[in-house]
Amino acid sequence: MINTSEGSVLLIHSKGIYDSKKHSIRSDNGLLISGDKIEKIGTFETLQKEYPNAQQLDLSSCYLFPGLFNTHVHLEFDASNNPLPVYLGANERVRFLGAAERANSLLRSGVTTVRDAGSTWDLLNLQDALAHEIIQLPRLQLAGPPLTVTGGHMHFMGGEVDTVDELIRSVRLHQKRGCGAIKIVVTGGQLTPGSGADRTSYTIEQIQAVTQEAAHLGLPVFAHCLTTKGFVNAVEGGVDCIEHVACFIRNKENQILERVYEPKVMEQYRGVHRHFTQAISCFYHVLDPYRSGEKECTPRDAFLVQQEINQIDCFRRCVELGLTPVCGTDAGMVKTFFDETFLELEVFVERCGLTTAQVIDIATVNSAEALGLGSVTGRLVEGYSADIIALKKNPLDDIHSFRNVEQVICRGVCVNAK
Repeated sequence: MINTSEGSVLLIHSKGIYDSKKHSIRSDNGLLISGDKIEKIGTFETLQKEYPNAQQLDLSSCYLFPGLFNTHVHLEFDASNNPLPVYLGANERVRFLGAAERANSLLRSGVTTVRDAGSTWDLLNLQDALAHEIIQLPRLQLAGPPLTVTGGHMHFMGGEVDTVDELIRSVRLHQKRGCGAIKIVVTGGQLTPGSGADRTSYTIEQIQAVTQEAAHLGLPVFAHCLTTKGFVNAVEGGVDCIEHVACFIRNKENQILERVYEPKVMEQYRGVHRHFTQAISCFYHVLDPYRSGEKECTPRDAFLVQQEINQIDCFRRCVELGLTPVCGTDAGMVKTFFDETFLELEVFVERCGLTTAQVIDIATVNSAEALGLGSVTGRLVEGYSADIIALKKNPLDDIHSFRNVEQVICRGVCVNAK
């Protein structure tokens, strides 16, 4: 049995190790972990001689890659057909236990770093050492209740704030209670009845108050954003990462939200550095029967299938504009499962036209930078956190390799993969 307790030394024998800079497999096949960090990388034979007393883990049939990131999940939601009533009907204990189980599911599927994109204050207890002793959890960056206007999207989590002074105080409160990031809701949302998904919620001045105070406290800010106007406000307000970039307007004929990319507005921000998520795989399974032809589309279904195509086009345009994509699936929403981060990566390659190397960067290096962890994790290099996944097949040859994770190591601790 592998002992991964604090202070232990573990030598891994692999088939090859991924180099994030060269986007290729290194010739070195040995990786030494000391405590929670990568101590040394070299040939297994050389490291074996240098560290004869190290425990050994035989993954010689596997390639080692950095652990994946999922920067946008909702651990308190259950990914059912209607997650909001389930959430509202559950008590605090049920929500917390469910969240812990879902975080563990993410970890076992190969996601070693997770950002929860809005929850009740109770979820912060997942950061307690006792929680990690009871169940294996990934590295967590928790945002607590999203900052939202009165009656705004996700207001039921307790983060309603309206004025500049209230926003600043709320940022300070989030930092005081142990949040690792701030989420601000700059438009309405589809999940929350009455919030008006196509409504702009905060002004540039209000958003700037949040980002300036958060920067002072060392916290990244990410913004829920469903409209082009919301995108403008989020960029001008200085947020670090923009979630969704949906470019929604209300279709006049059927009143369903429609994705309409506005190049004249968006072009103003060419070359402006911002991270963004699209969560293309969110709700993806809802359309599986229509996309495959298993079911015949009604006019409404056909409209929604077209919106998925529009979303992919919007993603491509944002990348071409110079925005930096990160990996976030919105897991917890309708049929958006916690152990399927791989689906987002597959869509990037198969429908968005990205290379596998680009996609691996999105799910590791880019996401680490977006969370302010670029010097901590996201690469397999000496001195970085030992966040590692082992894969039988090389994903550079087949993006579907991420579906089958042989071994997960998070901060030097071996995890039972799914």
